[in-house]
Amino acid sequence: MSTWGFLTNHAHVLIQIARNPRSTVREIALAAGITERAAISVLHDLRGAGIVQTRRDGRQNVNQLDLKVLARHQPWGASGMEIPEALIGATLAALSKLAVPGALRNGPSSKSA
Repeated sequence: MSTWGFLTNHAHVLIQIARNPRSTVREIALAAGITERAAISVLHDLRGAGIVQTRRDGRQNVNQLDLKVLARHQPWGASGMEIPEALIGATLAALSKLAVPGALRNGPSSKSA
């Protein structure tokens, strides 16, 4: 029997960034259970959509999540199926609760708006 998970690689990357915005690509990949190449691809998608912003702090990248952009992102699913607002709201609330200070660009843990 094959093993599968409910969350996408993109969701795993978002969770890791919320937990540790200073994670390296390698750390993100290990936490998400994906290759570094896949992590780079996911980060590229998330940055392109404006959901993740990255800034340099010395020799290190610092990622921030923008939950307002994530909330407006379409589609939320891989198909055309409508995702219930309650599920989207619960996801955003859970990411906000999980996020360490400084991980959110527009949220209660945010230092910059």
